[in-house]
Amino acid sequence: MNDVAKRAKVKKFRAVVYGGGIGVFPPLMKRFQEEFEIVATLSPEMPRIFEWIFRLVSIRWPRNAWYRRWRHYLEKTPFAFRAYTRASAKLLRPLEGQYDLILFLGATFHPGVPVTKPLILITDSCRWLSAHNIHDEVSHFRSADEEVEWLVLEQEVYQSAARIFVGNSFVRDGLITHYGMDPTRVVVSGFGAGFGFGEPYNKKFDGRTILYIGKGDFEKKGGGVLLKAFKKVRHLRPDAVLHIVGQDRLPELPGVVNHGFVRDREKIVSLMRQAHVYTLPSLVDRNPITILEAMAAGTPCVASDYGAMPDLVGEAGLITPCNDVDNLAEALLTILNAPDLARTMGGHGRERYLKLYNWDVVWQIIRSEVITVLAQQ
Repeated sequence: MNDVAKRAKVKKFRAVVYGGGIGVFPPLMKRFQEEFEIVATLSPEMPRIFEWIFRLVSIRWPRNAWYRRWRHYLEKTPFAFRAYTRASAKLLRPLEGQYDLILFLGATFHPGVPVTKPLILITDSCRWLSAHNIHDEVSHFRSADEEVEWLVLEQEVYQSAARIFVGNSFVRDGLITHYGMDPTRVVVSGFGAGFGFGEPYNKKFDGRTILYIGKGDFEKKGGGVLLKAFKKVRHLRPDAVLHIVGQDRLPELPGVVNHGFVRDREKIVSLMRQAHVYTLPSLVDRNPITILEAMAAGTPCVASDYGAMPDLVGEAGLITPCNDVDNLAEALLTILNAPDLARTMGGHGRERYLKLYNWDVVWQIIRSEVITVLAQQ
């Protein structure tokens, strides 16, 4: 073990962590905190006056259109990028000399100070990819000038990073192709399933239970096409039940159980384990963690062909074209009607989780790269 690794082992390296990472990847942060001293956790905020100005200029109907425009002004404009960058600088500047690296999530703003210590960045996307997805309207640019300005700002963050860890080759290729990143600095570490999914258990397949988990925009997450497909499934399998998690208001439909927003992790794990098949026919997700959690639970998946989902799923389920009701219904019926196939796919998913998509494996990749970077200082 070299001197750098020894220092990390005894928590000698000090890190500033930007707050979003803790909320998105708790298992990763737990491992990071075991080996690195966290000097500060920073969460830059937009000045309140601008939040209210953005609310006013975003007024339109229906309400979700108002919300989308507000979020665009708040998070996805060059003005917002610079505002968060200034807020970050105010938080980070007083810590100069107190940290050895910065752990950053995404690239929606810059740290705001000259990056003299290694910047370690973790992201599941980049703006170019989301802005060029026809279904992800909230991420679209409002003008060509806005696009050019934003991409220059975003590229500066990536170019400042010593390493960028991504969940899949789809995002890695996007960073290299559209931002000119050095391939050696963009590492596919993969991501892992959340807390509670790793323990083995006796998986049963009941031939009737479908699970969907999708927070946020129901249509963009494929919820609308799923309800239409489920209607076709129920026509042939009247005993089929669709459990939905992450949505507030949905129409009452035969066979649909809406659990709303579920914060109880144990309940989420239980629902995933009880499901015969998990589905996420999303139009916008590039690396959905719920797919990884389904595989960890040995539950076969039906996902759309956008982003990295085909590569994530592999032999652990079936892939259908985005927005294709008939193909989605057929795929769900195929797995519901074949318990042996479901068991085989679930087994493949569990194997993929153990080999690729658990945080112990992911952490070893990230840790090795971070130690290499620190050794070069």
